[in-house]
Amino acid sequence: MPFPLGLAPRFRRQSRFALKHSVLKLHDSGSFSRRFETGEVRKQIVRRPWLGPAILATLLFLGSISAYGQSNQPPIAQWDIETRNGITDEISENGSITVIGDIVIVGFSVDQENMENDERWELWMKHDGIWTLLQNDEVSEGENLERTNVGIPINSTGLFEIHLRLFPSSRTDSIDFRADPNPLDLVPAGQLGVALQGEPLHEGDFLTLSALVHNRGDRTVSPYLKLISGGDQSTGSPVVIKPGSSKELEASINVDNTGLTTVHWAVIGDGIGVSHLLSDSIEVAVLPTQTLIITSVIHDAELDSLEVSVLLSEGRDRELRISATPSISGGFNTQSPQVIASMMPGLQSFILPVPGDYSGEMDVYAEPIGWSGERATEKIVLEPLLTDANLIGEFIPIGNDSPFQAISFTIKNTGTSTLNNGIIEAIWVVDGRIISSKQVPEIIPSDEYSSTITFSQFLGGTPGEIQLVYKSNLGTYTTTVQYTPESEDDGGFELPFQLQAAIIGSVMGVVVLLLTILVMRTLNTEVTTTNFVGEDPKVPKDLTTKCSNCGLQLYHSKLEQNVRCPACSTVNNPPTGQTTDTLNQKENSIIKGTELKASSSSDIISCPQCAQALKVPLSRRPVMARCPACKCTFEATVEDSA
Repeated sequence: MPFPLGLAPRFRRQSRFALKHSVLKLHDSGSFSRRFETGEVRKQIVRRPWLGPAILATLLFLGSISAYGQSNQPPIAQWDIETRNGITDEISENGSITVIGDIVIVGFSVDQENMENDERWELWMKHDGIWTLLQNDEVSEGENLERTNVGIPINSTGLFEIHLRLFPSSRTDSIDFRADPNPLDLVPAGQLGVALQGEPLHEGDFLTLSALVHNRGDRTVSPYLKLISGGDQSTGSPVVIKPGSSKELEASINVDNTGLTTVHWAVIGDGIGVSHLLSDSIEVAVLPTQTLIITSVIHDAELDSLEVSVLLSEGRDRELRISATPSISGGFNTQSPQVIASMMPGLQSFILPVPGDYSGEMDVYAEPIGWSGERATEKIVLEPLLTDANLIGEFIPIGNDSPFQAISFTIKNTGTSTLNNGIIEAIWVVDGRIISSKQVPEIIPSDEYSSTITFSQFLGGTPGEIQLVYKSNLGTYTTTVQYTPESEDDGGFELPFQLQAAIIGSVMGVVVLLLTILVMRTLNTEVTTTNFVGEDPKVPKDLTTKCSNCGLQLYHSKLEQNVRCPACSTVNNPPTGQTTDTLNQKENSIIKGTELKASSSSDIISCPQCAQALKVPLSRRPVMARCPACKCTFEATVEDSA
């Protein structure tokens, strides 16, 4: 690749000195021609007649450098260089470091086979853009070209370039060195160059550089680090360094352009002698800005929080602010909640507390802190907390032979809150007793739990209802299950009615019977009378005889001549041992037994024997009455009012 005009290639040489290379600041022929056209150079030539040939030689030399750069020829000279103290002429104690006041001794040698048909040579020095001819001479035919004592006094700092040119081949070779201030206070401590912090770099990031320096002088200094990138520059804070001490200098600068960026750095200090090794430039790669994306926002109404999932693109760890605000003003009575966190590249979730009484649309943000990324936004609608569950159950017939019965059930959480651990109970509705219970685990929203509950208590063969009751932290939920026992298939007896109905009917029958007895006892106080006037009183059947056919004992009265046996229907004729007189006597005795009398002016009359109150209507008196208490027979009459 051809070199621009005025730029000569530099080569490293095998010598006892390490030579450092840098970009040459050379005046090109174009700038020189512009100065010549303005007349500035022409005036100098008129004032100084010798300046014309020098300028011509310089132009020829620059042209030869350009031609040489395009030829890409190998090195032709061997160089030797050493630094001596300008006062003592002794080899410098600074080693390869050259300071103002030193003398640099340059030596070179060229083998005759490398000179071809060259006839003369010139040795030039370039410093601060000025070319100076150091030596020139003729080439001795058949001899090597050697010089060992070309002395260069150092009166200023900066870059010194030494160029050897052969004529007429126009081949060149060069070497360079730098001179530092005197006294030299600051030199590198340890490794040369600067250390980088903050990589990988992204557009908008700050690049931090640090340099470790050593104070080799005899005074305390306060240097600082200066950075330049494009049109921006930045300086670090001054650091106090005592003689013989080493300190680190640091500075940061913003990098705004994606791609390779050149950053120039230098250690600076007012009145401080700083080595040229404490200044240079570096190239850094700047990547595009990292991005933030909110992938999901989940509302936990029970914990009053939002779970915000954020995706950070590949690159560096970043600091974020996660916040949430109502979409419509007035949603929060307090400051909007926020969380500050450091995040690594990738997907990460953050818990953001929110007011428990807020519902509605909310804007959730993830925004960078201290870097140039864009803010990510997501919307979410906060629903009020709902607690609800759906409980269903079904009786599972197992058979009358099994000692256990079972009910299947399903609990579905239809709310937005979690149902904590609870309990479900089975209650026999007939008498209200709990026949079984079971623990129920936690059920999250939209999930369900299914299981069975068993019981061994005998419920009988009559169908009935079983109530399922589910109790949790959020409430109580019930449902009813029909209990239907299985019928026997072996021809066993089965009641044609429900046992429950039979029991109730029996109880009602007993009550009715008791009420009937009570009424009958009350009505029994009214005596049924027999009309005594014109009628014979009943004669008791106090005679007995045996059936002539079957021997059954038969009861009859004296008045009955024929007695029919109720067992064999045989008509029997009882003996007639009693006469009519005897019968009349019996009847008279019966009548005489009724000589007891009682009277009253109302329907109520008192028994003459036991004083029991009886009801005998006045319209039916006189009449024979019988006391239900003492069984006494008496005549009931109307009391004379006179």
